Amino acid sequence: MKENLRIVFMGTPDFAAHFLEFLHLSKHEILAVVTQPDRPFGRGKVLTAPPVKKLALELGYPVLQPTDLKDLGFINQLKALEADVFVVVAFSILPSALLSVSKQGAINIHGSLLPKYRGAAPVQWAIANGESKTGVTVFLLDQKMDHGPILEQREVYIDMEDTTASVLQKMIEPASEALEAALETIRLGASEISPQNHQDASAAPKLKKEDGLLDFNKTALDLHNQIRAFDPWPGAFSSLLTKKVYLRKTKVAPEAANSLPKILKPAEILILEDRFLVGTFEGVLEVLEIQVEGRKAMPVSQYIHGLQQKEALYFEF
Repeated sequence: MKENLRIVFMGTPDFAAHFLEFLHLSKHEILAVVTQPDRPFGRGKVLTAPPVKKLALELGYPVLQPTDLKDLGFINQLKALEADVFVVVAFSILPSALLSVSKQGAINIHGSLLPKYRGAAPVQWAIANGESKTGVTVFLLDQKMDHGPILEQREVYIDMEDTTASVLQKMIEPASEALEAALETIRLGASEISPQNHQDASAAPKLKKEDGLLDFNKTALDLHNQIRAFDPWPGAFSSLLTKKVYLRKTKVAPEAANSLPKILKPAEILILEDRFLVGTFEGVLEVLEIQVEGRKAMPVSQYIHGLQQKEALYFEF
């Protein structure tokens, strides 16, 4: 029986880097790190290494950055490493040719309780849909999207003020525990895996810019969920006084519904001193932080003080 596993790690963003560091501190051996190519970043379009590459180089691991995962040269590089398993976190869909390269296949950390929220944006869509609970799943990859058998799962609760960033942060510790348990299962050669119930599957597709467009004919709660789910990208946005604005932080203001001087129509704005209230199909949305396109986000009180017009305001949607 092996004392440790020989691993190739695959990942790209900050979220994935946490698990590279976790594996670095574990008993297992990291043979190489695979990540996306460097990309132009920021207004200056400076070629920038992904977070996983930066960490891998700091830790002294060889880094592979293929432009084509089906490239035979890249596949042969991986074969030569003779890995026991690939650990994949927020990387890319692996072609079938890669799934058989390592001895035990590839395992993935996914940010939902599969089979719910299969796809590229599971945390965002769970928050947008008002879920109070999600989780992490470690599963064996197969040839279909987020489809393979489950090794480990852990639950993660979503609070009303959670954003995608805060939920991802909450996931790191339970996902690390789940990863450790899954690797131990593989090391021991155990068969403690469970096929997914595919009838319960739901989709979490890649976000599009238009997903952030606010529709004030929705309820205040639905809008609040959309705003915290899609921050920072694509952002939840509308148009006000001919300018595109992003609502960065909000709350549902139930106490305002019965105390306002007038009933607010959907998209109608009421400024009460330093409070910024918006009518919706049901309930009142209070804006706490706002960002005019091209400027930094600011507390809504600062935005209000700069307004020349404070009456007869409506979001355009």
